[in-house]
Amino acid sequence: MQIPVELKRKYLERRIEDIDFLISSLEKNDFAPAIKLGHQVKGNAVTFDCPQIAPLGVEIEFAAKNEDMEGLRHLIQIMASEIQQARLNFH
Repeated sequence: MQIPVELKRKYLERRIEDIDFLISSLEKNDFAPAIKLGHQVKGNAVTFDCPQIAPLGVEIEFAAKNEDMEGLRHLIQIMASEIQQARLNFH
């Protein structure tokens, strides 16, 4: 099944919102949202034609489970960059 471009755009917009939420969660040392997001991204990024962020989901989930704050911050920056790049492909 082919996913419409508009749904792909919405998927990426939700990921941007998630990143903002993750940043605020990490400021409170709350790793649960990062675990959840990482798990979701590793499972659905390929479906929305964003295979480049699926491995980041795996890494984010792992880093969050290990409460690796610095690793998470780095991965979030990479994910934000990859999402911005992917957005260019769907416009």
